[in-house]
Amino acid sequence: MFCSFVFSKLVTLFVLMVQLSGIVCDKKDGIFQTDIGNQMTIGLSDEGYKSVQLKCGSNSMVVKLETEEDFEGVIYTRGSFSDKKSSCFLDPGYRKGQRSFSIKFPLDECNTHKKGEIYSNTLVLQHDKELIMPGDAAFHLECDYSKPRDVTVNADLQKDNSVVSRISLTDADPSFKEKRRNKRTTAENISDTVILTQDFLKRRKEEL
Repeated sequence: MFCSFVFSKLVTLFVLMVQLSGIVCDKKDGIFQTDIGNQMTIGLSDEGYKSVQLKCGSNSMVVKLETEEDFEGVIYTRGSFSDKKSSCFLDPGYRKGQRSFSIKFPLDECNTHKKGEIYSNTLVLQHDKELIMPGDAAFHLECDYSKPRDVTVNADLQKDNSVVSRISLTDADPSFKEKRRNKRTTAENISDTVILTQDFLKRRKEEL
């Protein structure tokens, strides 16, 4: 498995080098020009990870990931790659046998978006420390605090709120814009915790 994974990454690097060889040199301005975005797409990835778990806290999101193979890349919230702020960016370093990772970030940081009582962010699982390439994965995370419980009246006759947690598979490409949630690639739970696995995605694909 490890050898096949390394081979696939080498093939991807070769493809990337071929694409980069299409760079055009503008002799007049002395500027190298290219539009890699038009030549290479990332797409949705169901490889490289076994499971992703989201736990919605009162003021933070906690994400636990399990990879298929030993991991030597980086994990970060979309838009946080450049500044590499510790709460938004995880570089665990390579250790043999290391396949479980956890990252916790505040609801008011790390490019977390708030719409009403719904907080959302996108987490990127990038296998190379510098480049996003096909095979990298991204997960759209949502913590929805707006749904009332079935039993909503307490001793003070106040309504309490429960949490709906969601994880959707999305594109790791930083230029990708999510238009609507894809039900086929979304795991949802009326709880503060939800898990997205490859087995779940396979079942959803068969059902839909």
